[in-house]
Amino acid sequence: CGAGENLEIISKSYLSLFIPQVAKNVTKSGTAEPPKQCPVCMERTELQEENGVKVLYCTNPQCPAKKSKLFAHFVSRDALNIEGLSEATIEKLLSEKIMTALPDLFTLEQHKEEIMQMEGFGEKSFQNLLASIEKARHTTLPRLIYSLGIPNIGLSTAKLICSRFEEEPERVLAASVEQLTEIEGVGEVIAGTFVRFFETEENVNLVRDLLQYLTLTKTEQAKVSEITGRVFVITGSVTKFTNRNEMKAFIESRGGKVTGSVTSKTDYLINNDVTSSSSKNKTAKELGIPIITEEEFLTIVGEM
Repeated sequence: CGAGENLEIISKSYLSLFIPQVAKNVTKSGTAEPPKQCPVCMERTELQEENGVKVLYCTNPQCPAKKSKLFAHFVSRDALNIEGLSEATIEKLLSEKIMTALPDLFTLEQHKEEIMQMEGFGEKSFQNLLASIEKARHTTLPRLIYSLGIPNIGLSTAKLICSRFEEEPERVLAASVEQLTEIEGVGEVIAGTFVRFFETEENVNLVRDLLQYLTLTKTEQAKVSEITGRVFVITGSVTKFTNRNEMKAFIESRGGKVTGSVTSKTDYLINNDVTSSSSKNKTAKELGIPIITEEEFLTIVGEM
């Protein structure tokens, strides 16, 4: 990419961006101009600066690329977890107008004949898709909030916010910046983004429409344990858990918290390679934060 050194383009919101992350500026020429038009819908683009980072946006709220990415995020594993809907399939369904808004996912059985004519769909694959959609109808409010693709709102943050309001949808939708910033781990930037999203009547109505198709179950409250209130950072490969996400879920289920960076507030850094010269290990040592292995962690929580 020949973009200038001071321009960083990141995929920050499924609702507002169409440019993926630029991993490295190879030429550093500083001469390339950001595109004036979205390459998908040809509408005007706009550069905005957030936290010192310049981000290129497509200004068209109906951009097909945005809509496709939003649907893909909505059905992803940590969101509604609907299997059988690849991005290619989503794009076909959108182009054929079988889907135009997220709630349409829950009425696909009405379009059986049209979908069965699509490449890659037979009776079995169609029924499997319907089964996956039916399963997805039973979810939690944090997953639903996360699935909307609100900028800066990951699943962990969605859980924090929903827990603050006892997972009552209308209270979450009406949350104020003041209420949100009272939550540990939710700063003004995140709170502002969240509130602005639901200041738009269209977004509030979207959630209410989706709730007509969903059955929400309350998230199981975290157990009080030896790690309740403790802050962890996980780095490197894991062996006792399937992956780091599974380990993160385990920690959160026992009242702990997992963050991405080692700070003075971190209680433990979990790294099976305690002698590693990684930046996280180095920071932990400088701050006097214990670096423990998975086995040591499981001993702490009484699982070994």
